[in-house]
Amino acid sequence: MEAADKQVHLPLYQVTEDILLNPDFADKLRNLILENPHYHPANNVTRILSPEQKEIKGKALFLILCYLKEYTERKSGSQNHYLFGELKSHGFRLIAAADDKLTVDRFRFWIKIITLKPSLVKNLILTHMTQ
Repeated sequence: MEAADKQVHLPLYQVTEDILLNPDFADKLRNLILENPHYHPANNVTRILSPEQKEIKGKALFLILCYLKEYTERKSGSQNHYLFGELKSHGFRLIAAADDKLTVDRFRFWIKIITLKPSLVKNLILTHMTQ
């Protein structure tokens, strides 16, 4: 992955299970960013490469980098980086995650933390792929 000002290597693993989110997830994220000063919008991902070094492109790609507070991180793990793609149905699909052993239950737990308990989040960055 490349950011606008410097290259950052952030290994992500393909999620093979269909983990889908409703179309209202984008609205929830927007509201959470407005309500929580430690939730930040960004627009600095310029390139995403597959493990085969092929460029992954798409206007509908976005990445969430989430760093949890210490206690929550010990409970849920620290690999909370997720790549999503928007579906034609306007929902979202989880494409890749930093946790190579991610389960649906662990992902749903993380979603509950960021949407219902922002006080447990140290920092969250939502960034779209630039074109």
